[in-house]
Amino acid sequence: MKIAIVSGIFFPAPGGAQIQSHNFANKLVDLGHDVDSYIFNPTNIKINNYKIFVINKFLSSLVFFCEYYLYLDISFILKIYFKRIIKNRKYDIWHFNFINFKSLIIINILKELNQKIVVTFQGVDVQIDQDINYGYRLNKKYNQFLLKTLKNIDLFLNISDTIKNDLKKINISDNRIVYLPNTVDVKKINNIKNSKEKIISKQLRLITVARYAKKKKGYDLLPIIAQKLLEHNVNYVWTIIGKGTIKLLDNRFIDNNKNLFNIIENIDNYDEKYFPHSSIIDQYNQSDLYVNLARIESFGITFVEAMASGLPVISFNSKGANEVVLDNYNGYLVNSDDLDIFTKKIQDLQNNNFINSIKDNTIKTAEKYDLELVAKKLINIYKKLL
Repeated sequence: MKIAIVSGIFFPAPGGAQIQSHNFANKLVDLGHDVDSYIFNPTNIKINNYKIFVINKFLSSLVFFCEYYLYLDISFILKIYFKRIIKNRKYDIWHFNFINFKSLIIINILKELNQKIVVTFQGVDVQIDQDINYGYRLNKKYNQFLLKTLKNIDLFLNISDTIKNDLKKINISDNRIVYLPNTVDVKKINNIKNSKEKIISKQLRLITVARYAKKKKGYDLLPIIAQKLLEHNVNYVWTIIGKGTIKLLDNRFIDNNKNLFNIIENIDNYDEKYFPHSSIIDQYNQSDLYVNLARIESFGITFVEAMASGLPVISFNSKGANEVVLDNYNGYLVNSDDLDIFTKKIQDLQNNNFINSIKDNTIKTAEKYDLELVAKKLINIYKKLL
């Protein structure tokens, strides 16, 4: 098959949607398919089996500006551009992974050109949470344009029940929605895990991997929980990896207790065939417990990465998280914002064998999201649509 993957956001911006686009594209090529990746800005990716094309920035920006600010449809300009691409490349499927306003414009153009279109929403592009001011759809122009565009999408891939429910709320019927989760490269994680012995430590080693989004990712709660753990005499060190997390040092408690934290602002994903980067996997492998503080997740791919490394996950019982984390099976779930119980659960892990007792369960969970397994399902989904 000839497949075009259009990424609404791509590297060097860090994030799970970018990882999924890159990993799927490489794996589909490995499985014998011809894949091109269309992105809106230049990338720093170095190891890719797929071809990369940067969409003409002048044309896409001009059409966007006129549509968004002037309510003027000049998309015929982009239509000529994509008509030429279709003639030369002859794609079977256009797969949009993560949507922005420009993506919606292109979807409408491609449908006018009789193309097959699949869309995977990744979270902020379809979810709404008024309490934390989260979601593109809080922008009325984006929301209206999205709703007008839905009829031109042949198939919606939902990465979680949370996303499926969001799709149904905007009147997408069940027969247009197919479940296809995000993935991890289990083989890569196993190879790295088996190549290095885990260092024994008296400290409880916590890890959180998430970009700095204070409310959405729950980083406002981190210093509160960290202080409670210290007050309860928990001997811990907390590794935090993510773009912008250096801002955590603005908090007085964290700044005064730097010995409790290992803050890594970012480990760039650009020079390996499959992500997450080996350096991040090393950090998982030298940890004991994954801590999720996010108030909302579309899927939570870092949970699965941690589980593939044998780590249980402690999380609030929030959207997205409670689909992957099963209480007392592969981790703990705590009622939202119940910080005392959250702290007590972590404290208890110092004194029992729960972490080791559920290691097999975490690995079994991760195997359901294996990249090659899910990529083969994606190929079958494409074939049924043609």
